[in-house]
Amino acid sequence: MKNLLDVVSGPFEPHAVRITTRKRQKLSLAAQPDEVLYLIRKGLYLSRAPIPHARHQVLGILYPGDLVRTLAVPPLEGAEIMAASEKGEVWRLRWPAVKALMDERHDLARIVSDRLADQAARGTLHNAVIAGLTGDERVAALMVELALRTGKETAAGLVFEMPLSRMDIAEHLALNPDTVSRIVSRMRAKGLLAAAGRRHLVCPSFDELAQSCPLTSTIARMHKVDRLLPA
Repeated sequence: MKNLLDVVSGPFEPHAVRITTRKRQKLSLAAQPDEVLYLIRKGLYLSRAPIPHARHQVLGILYPGDLVRTLAVPPLEGAEIMAASEKGEVWRLRWPAVKALMDERHDLARIVSDRLADQAARGTLHNAVIAGLTGDERVAALMVELALRTGKETAAGLVFEMPLSRMDIAEHLALNPDTVSRIVSRMRAKGLLAAAGRRHLVCPSFDELAQSCPLTSTIARMHKVDRLLPA
């Protein structure tokens, strides 16, 4: 699929309000006079919503090129996008302007539609992870996803961004924060992960990490990243 950022930057830019964010900054998805489309330009973000009897539920992780259409977000009061990375950038566009552009350019409409469909499929996969995997496998699935999306190969192994806090991970994977800590400690003891500076982890052997999650190949296909998978 074409790189959405490359395709939409030109036509969207004149209509976009650029929002530069810092870590933990929140953007409300509450009802607005006009429907809004957010385009993630730089950094990682979390879509979140308050759930009864819990602090929040992390609905998904957003990467550069992802879109958030406010009408498509569950109508939960307090739903928001929260910056996970230290620095990030989001474009906010009024939906009527986006629709007018897509009416003029069918290629743009198709790419936006495909991206929203891809993200919906990722959400379905996440539900399968929560429903069908053990706690250890859920954490491994998250590490595989982040390694595939943000990892850089170094002499020490695959270094990838870990901007999520222990609570973020717990809310995303439907686990207790203490359980998350124990699982990550076990992964470190096995040599699957190690600290790599501030908010980064290193995976000495991606093959071994991949084997700890039964859905690694599915995650790679869903995120359209397969360069690290065994041939």
